[in-house]
Amino acid sequence: MARRLIALAGVAALVGVGCAEPGPPTLADGSVVAALPAAVWPDDPSIVTDVACPDLEPEPIAQTTTCTAVLDADAVTVDVVIDEAGAATASVREPLFVPADAAEQLTTRLETDLSIDAVDTVCRTVVIVAEPGRSVVCDATHDGRPIEFEIVLDRAGDGWTLRLAG
Repeated sequence: MARRLIALAGVAALVGVGCAEPGPPTLADGSVVAALPAAVWPDDPSIVTDVACPDLEPEPIAQTTTCTAVLDADAVTVDVVIDEAGAATASVREPLFVPADAAEQLTTRLETDLSIDAVDTVCRTVVIVAEPGRSVVCDATHDGRPIEFEIVLDRAGDGWTLRLAG
C-alpha cells in the first residue's frame, strides 16, 4: 500500500512568483485545481479527474485546505498545505494500493513457485483506495495464453491474496 505525499511544484511557483496583478495570486484562481492532477499522480495525471477545492483566503500563505478528486475511479481526499514560504504540498488522505507493484510480485511468484517463465502481467486498474475486500483483475500471458488473476486485499488492508479468476 502507498500513501502519497506530493509537492505542488506548479502551485509553489505560482504563489512565489506573482501574476500580472501586484502581489501573490490567490489560490482561488484555479491554480490548486490545475496543479493537483500532476501532483497526485505524476505518471499519468489524466487519471485524476473531478478536482474540487474550496476558495482560500486572499492571502495564500500559511493555509490548509481539503480538496476532493477522483483517482482512477475512486474518490479521494487531498489535504493541501501552503507553508509560510508559499510552498504547497499535498497528500492523499486515503491509503492507496498500486496493482502494478503486486503484478511484479505475481510475475515473480509464477516464475518461482510454478516455474512459469516469460510471463507478462498487466493489471486493469492503475490504483485503488486500499480497503479490505477490494479487488483488482490482472492478466498474465504465458506462451501466448492469457491467465486471469484477481488480487484481493485482505482484512487488514496491508496484504493481498491471489486467486485465479473466472
